[in-house]
Amino acid sequence: MTIKILSKDMRITPDIEQSVEKKLSQRLKKYGQKQDGDLVITVRASEKKPHTRVDVDMPYLNYNVHAEAITTDGILGSVDKCMDILERQIEKYKTRMHKSRVKSSGLKKEILDIVPDDQLITPAASDSDDEPAYKIIKSANTLKPMTIDEAVLQMEVLDYKFLFFLNIETDMASIVYKRDDGNIGLIEN
Repeated sequence: MTIKILSKDMRITPDIEQSVEKKLSQRLKKYGQKQDGDLVITVRASEKKPHTRVDVDMPYLNYNVHAEAITTDGILGSVDKCMDILERQIEKYKTRMHKSRVKSSGLKKEILDIVPDDQLITPAASDSDDEPAYKIIKSANTLKPMTIDEAVLQMEVLDYKFLFFLNIETDMASIVYKRDDGNIGLIEN
């Protein structure tokens, strides 16, 4: 398990770095065993007194899991909150995997067989003139090849409003999105 700790507005001491690595490795040990290859977890921390913000990105099977937390408890408190969020997202993912197995949807068999059945969960604005009115946040991601069903599943697991992906069936870039009426939309190139 490799943990990358990046800081923006704060100084990370070796003691804090060891504490964060220990906390992450203890709580994520059970999830790292099912990965193909090395598990790389990225932790980004920034501090604006008195709040500390921590973002954690982690791959789980074929999906990326993301959590962010802003607390006044320091970096370790924010990491704890992020870990709670990540664990809930992974449990949610396992539940959806179980539901998709029951429905026997179009997901690939090798993806469904990665998680054994016994581990699946059963369904149970600024007014300042100096700053612009909005911020543009750039994100560079590689397009993951997946089917439409896999893209919808990842979008719901990550609780995104849309997901940009490479459609395996057409070998073209596509977008799935949540419509206002509650349905799912698909935009193909």
